[in-house]
Amino acid sequence: MQDTKRTILALIVGGIGGALFFIADLPLAWMLGSMVFSTVAALRGVNLAVNGTLRKIMTAILGVMLGSGFSTDTFAAMGRWSGGLLLLLVSVALSMGIVYLFYRRIGKFDPVTAYFSAAPGGLNVMYEVGEAKGGHGPTIALIHASRILILVMTVPLIFRYGVGFVGADQTVSLFGSIQDIAGDGWLLLAALIGYVGGYLCRLPAYHLMGPLLATAVVQMAGITDVSPPMILVYASQLVIGTAIGARFLGTRFRDIRRVIGLSFVSTTLMVLIAAVFAYFFAETIGVSVAGIILALSPGGLAEMSLVALALGIDVAFVSTMHVIRISLIIALVPMAFTGIERILTKQAK
Repeated sequence: MQDTKRTILALIVGGIGGALFFIADLPLAWMLGSMVFSTVAALRGVNLAVNGTLRKIMTAILGVMLGSGFSTDTFAAMGRWSGGLLLLLVSVALSMGIVYLFYRRIGKFDPVTAYFSAAPGGLNVMYEVGEAKGGHGPTIALIHASRILILVMTVPLIFRYGVGFVGADQTVSLFGSIQDIAGDGWLLLAALIGYVGGYLCRLPAYHLMGPLLATAVVQMAGITDVSPPMILVYASQLVIGTAIGARFLGTRFRDIRRVIGLSFVSTTLMVLIAAVFAYFFAETIGVSVAGIILALSPGGLAEMSLVALALGIDVAFVSTMHVIRISLIIALVPMAFTGIERILTKQAK
């Protein structure tokens, strides 16, 4: 009951922020508004929380929406995206190396904390493994949480107001259409199969990746080409945005200013690397500069895919690259640490 009350309070706070941002016609309004308001409330000590099951359900809906961005034409495009995969690997390695040095020399982090804080993704895994290996868990968690917060708060606004990127018009109706009922049935089936299949296959972020992959298969096979009603997408934005802000409960801004400042600088470095790669290689890969920047930006899979979806920027490419990026980070970063743990331990002495 207490968890339910906290969730209701959190969604009310987030809903007020989302509604105000929506009225102001800001990009990704329901996610940005709910995130800003819930973050402020959490930092001021308001007892917010978002029920884990509710978040997983809404994240699954987001996965279906992202999967619906794939089409029968996606197969042909995937051949060109192999260059994007190579770019992704180089970007992750370069970003992590530079940011690790930044956290060691400027941030004065110990080697283990710096290593797991520098990973451009995988918040939960980096926190758990990093703390188990002797790193400072709260710092690792705060670095990753603030990185996602900073990216989602700034990237849509920069694209909209900094470079004048309006994005594609939203063609999906608010409540859907009776003509789409058969297609909606296929999407529901894909969501259920993907959710269960992702769990059984132990996919990272299975509640998002499973429905995304299953829906992408249905779309690319030409079985249906409909998208979920926008009301569900707005609801998922509200829940995810509120959950991001609620992560800061129990912290005070004056106590974390330095860590957030370091996170801001490191996030900027990562995005600059993504922008340089996008500028030089966009034409070769056949994807827009904006699409590559979003694909290489070190945000969460759900959050950055939502930005691409809201702005209408190469949704299938961005989602695919982030699925691969998160999978590689979760699989390889802890494994690589085992190989270099002795070296980092020596640095700490």
